[in-house]
Amino acid sequence: MLKKGFKYEIFIGVKDKDTYLETLSIDEVKDILKEVCKDKEINFSLLTQDGGYKHHKGYTTETSLRVIIIDIDEKEIISLVDILKRRINTDTIMVTKTEIEYCFSFW
Repeated sequence: MLKKGFKYEIFIGVKDKDTYLETLSIDEVKDILKEVCKDKEINFSLLTQDGGYKHHKGYTTETSLRVIIIDIDEKEIISLVDILKRRINTDTIMVTKTEIEYCFSFW
């Protein structure tokens, strides 16, 4: 039986907001994310990818993470993003929200 809910996708670039360099390794960023999610007991899936964006100094590419979280209170997403922004020292994290139907397959 499918349930209705929301899927949040969080896109996190690993470049430092002050230096525009990848001062933390992707594994360090993953460890921070896993630690925060474990502390808050947030179920998640994590993918590593490359991304690019334009900022006030021009265009850049970077390693980024995409975190997928299904059916969580939106306040928890906001709290998670605030913690990650501070811990990773990034100026923006993009969050998308999509209404979905889902179930865990037991058959």
